[in-house]
Amino acid sequence: MLTATRALEVAARHQRRALVDAAEYATALGEPVGFVRRAVAGGAVFEAVALDSARTCAVVDARGQLSLVEGERRPQPHRAPAPERFSTSVGRAAEAALVSCARPRDEQPA
Repeated sequence: MLTATRALEVAARHQRRALVDAAEYATALGEPVGFVRRAVAGGAVFEAVALDSARTCAVVDARGQLSLVEGERRPQPHRAPAPERFSTSVGRAAEAALVSCARPRDEQPA
């Protein structure tokens, strides 16, 4: 977690004005503010976090664009990836390979 001063020090020049605006917006909510910095392709993204409620209230993207987050943020539901489907011929070939390589249970390794 970065302080507003430290975030301004590490931010690119074109992001500084937006960081000041984000800090002012978060402070206007009546809570202390901290910044989270995430490295992305082409620079860094800064999130202004209201520390008492632990919620993101503003985001400064790598281009220096400020986005204000309003209202409650609902957590995104976790979706498991869909299982991959194989054709029946692939399944049969895999099963045949496993059967041909399996050792009989009667034999004990030496």
